[in-house]
Amino acid sequence: MKKLRFQFGLVIGLCLSLLCACTIPINIDSFESSDRYLREQLLPNIIVDSQLVSDTTSYTVVIPPVADSVPDPNTFPLYGAKPSSDSNIVYVEIYSSAEKANGEREDEHWLVDVAEKFNQQRQKLPSGQVIQVGIRNIPSGLGAQILAARKGKPAGYTPATAMWLELLKAEGLSLQAIAPALVPNQAIFAIQPQAYKELAQGGEVTFDRLMDAILSGKIQVGYSNPYIASSALNFLHTLLWRSAGHAQDGKPLTIAELNEPQVTSAFSSFQKQISLTTPTYLDLKQIWLRDSQKFQAIVMAYQSYVNLKKQPEFAKLAYIPFGNPENSPLVGFDWNSASKQAALKQFASFATSAPMQELAKQQGYEQTEYLKRSKFPPIPSGEVLKAVQSFWKQRKDGGRTVYMELIVDTSGSMENDNRLKAVQEALRFASKQINRGNQIGLITFSDRPVRRIALAPFNELEQKRLFAAIDQLQPDGNTALYDGLAVGLADLMEKRKTDPNGRFYALLLTDGQSTKGIEFAQIQDVIKHSGVRVYPIAYGEVNQEELEAIAAIREGSVYQGTPEKVQVLLKDLFQTNL
Repeated sequence: MKKLRFQFGLVIGLCLSLLCACTIPINIDSFESSDRYLREQLLPNIIVDSQLVSDTTSYTVVIPPVADSVPDPNTFPLYGAKPSSDSNIVYVEIYSSAEKANGEREDEHWLVDVAEKFNQQRQKLPSGQVIQVGIRNIPSGLGAQILAARKGKPAGYTPATAMWLELLKAEGLSLQAIAPALVPNQAIFAIQPQAYKELAQGGEVTFDRLMDAILSGKIQVGYSNPYIASSALNFLHTLLWRSAGHAQDGKPLTIAELNEPQVTSAFSSFQKQISLTTPTYLDLKQIWLRDSQKFQAIVMAYQSYVNLKKQPEFAKLAYIPFGNPENSPLVGFDWNSASKQAALKQFASFATSAPMQELAKQQGYEQTEYLKRSKFPPIPSGEVLKAVQSFWKQRKDGGRTVYMELIVDTSGSMENDNRLKAVQEALRFASKQINRGNQIGLITFSDRPVRRIALAPFNELEQKRLFAAIDQLQPDGNTALYDGLAVGLADLMEKRKTDPNGRFYALLLTDGQSTKGIEFAQIQDVIKHSGVRVYPIAYGEVNQEELEAIAAIREGSVYQGTPEKVQVLLKDLFQTNL
């Protein structure tokens, strides 16, 4: 009996030891140890199905024309007044850049405050009609896309920089000038004090000196998508304009100059120093707030920099200005009635009044010495700016291959509200943003992970394979979220062994909490040392805390998705990273 008890106890002890070994990461402090733990401890306990799309099936796929898609403006927050059917009210809606129209953040809501104060006054037109203003918070580039597609017809549009107005002119829109500037602002590099101190050792810190340091590999930066973010577009143009030699002669950049060796070389050198690219600079700012050591410098707006310096860990932050002013011009459109046009002008007069400009100062807007000077790069035409954006998209990877694993929830809840159908359509549309040669894989998860597309260089056949795999997706089962993530990480880490200079991303889309399989605690150290940046997309009732923790491990952000917004969200993420 004693012997049986001893043997039973030995078995129980062995089982407990094995259980601990499988659930508690031990000494995971490198890529090698995380890879070993993943393959020896986690993957053997995960059942993975394979439904890879064959070449034969892929060849038969016909890719239908995928119409360009832009966001629905009504999915963006609206502050101030709401539309009214009252004939005694003239309602004007204004699309505004995000840094001055976010009613949820204290340092980003100047124009919302202005609109609310204006609405309270109930100012009237000569006709006796009361003017009421609504402010729609839409990033400048997305606002321009909506307007260019004629998907929204607001009364006014106030992007951060006039460059977006040039792009709209190139799309054939007739713009009616209301105010050349609502509020003073400028694009800058915000720089950590130690990096600034090193720059200052050689004399006065100028934009040229900063660029020389970046291009020579001494400073790494955070950057954002120039199809969306004003400061990013402003910098991209400034870099190319400067590289073409126009800082000396003051001439405008031309499309032909984008192919000159000194221009392509400077851009390639800059891209090598990018540590992270996000859709907007506000995303970068939030990542920096979470960890002040993530970047040596980021491209952002001066007003946001002023507010960032209020945080103790950023009190000694320095800045260097560049490019064109970002003074928030306001324009109307030829679809406006005379009364709406007059209402816009009356609102602009109120916004530029002394009390409202004083309010702007309190939120970080300032007429700096840089803005007082008159020597800026000439604002390029819309055609040149379109070429500049395309130049960035095609060359941004800098010769490095991007590997992205799409890890998509297909659990039963994805049937609700057409969630999965919206994701399928979004993936088809976003595939247009993938640069040839970058590698895309697709893994889905419900009760267990399913490999559907192996990582392979993207081309026409792989796009057909992606469409075929998307068509096969059906919602069913539980949510083995971290099993799916583990399989995706394993595939990406295998690629990293043969291409250590590549860029590795996992896009993790889920509409629920993990209900089956391994847990977050078992995989978090693997994520940390994998070399893979994970982009969690919260698509429903999720464990927000865990998704935030996943994003924080690899300097990312959690993106909020809905069936209405997921197409634009995936487009932006693919455009930025692929």
